Amino acid sequence: MVASLLLFLQDLYRSILKDAGTSADNKFASIALTNFFAGAAAGCTTLVLIYPLDIAHTRLAADVGRTDTRQFRGIRHFIQTIYKKNGIRGIYRGLPASLHGMVVHRGLYFGGFDTAKDVLVPVESPLWQRWVAAQAVTSMAGFISYPLDTVRRRMMMQSGMEVQMYSSTLDCWRKIYKLEGVRSFYRGALSNIFRSTGAAAILVLYDEIKKFMDRGRL
Repeated sequence: MVASLLLFLQDLYRSILKDAGTSADNKFASIALTNFFAGAAAGCTTLVLIYPLDIAHTRLAADVGRTDTRQFRGIRHFIQTIYKKNGIRGIYRGLPASLHGMVVHRGLYFGGFDTAKDVLVPVESPLWQRWVAAQAVTSMAGFISYPLDTVRRRMMMQSGMEVQMYSSTLDCWRKIYKLEGVRSFYRGALSNIFRSTGAAAILVLYDEIKKFMDRGRL
């Protein structure tokens, strides 16, 4: 469902930006910027809509096995508890950090693949070539944005806690760097790249479905 919404919004924003004349000339920079901003806008819109569920999922996953008694019984209980305790700000705690990461990751993820299709790998290219391009773009986007994702998860984990370790997103960056070093920002990045195969497949599969639908209209 989330992937479908992302893909729909990315196409919508890309169409709007093209109609607005962002890529009126056929230059590489113009195409790349249009695709980047469309992907970033789609990612941010989707994130704002699903953020309460995202933060609930993250906190519930961390809650498993920590103590004999779980702090939250489920998504609904988490949202109700946090809302009563901290209000809407508690439910959306860590959103700025998540938006920063979303702009970079989704901008590169969608923008990189669409730019590769427009400039390097045409639609008529063999399926395997488009999959290689998608995998390269997905891995690059995941690696570049991973420090932002690390900060995002740290900020989200604070929701519902009595003692807040980080006072802001900037404070989180500072403390991780000072106390744990640069390597902590990339802890888990390699396994994340291995998991990106599915994300690359989604891009190629969606591309194939659009090609099939376009042929059906002819």
